[in-house]
Amino acid sequence: MGATYNTNTNTNTSHCNITYSTQIKCLQTNLQHSRAATNNLMKIIDEDVTDVLCIQETYIIHNKILGIPRKHKIFASGREDTEQS
Repeated sequence: MGATYNTNTNTNTSHCNITYSTQIKCLQTNLQHSRAATNNLMKIIDEDVTDVLCIQETYIIHNKILGIPRKHKIFASGREDTEQS
């Protein structure tokens, strides 16, 4: 008995199925208005790339969010109008 080989080859490339996967790394925390917690958080996100960060109770003085560098985009919402220093 001889060996049997499958010689059917699909050469149609018009139905190319390529799937791309994008992962977004999110982190959520409550800083409880703490300067130390804000500093620790900045160290964490500098070491470990985070795409979206949701923060409650940021460190605020004179209605300004402090401790978060300008390289990060801040969207603030709440009872008081806060702005980045």
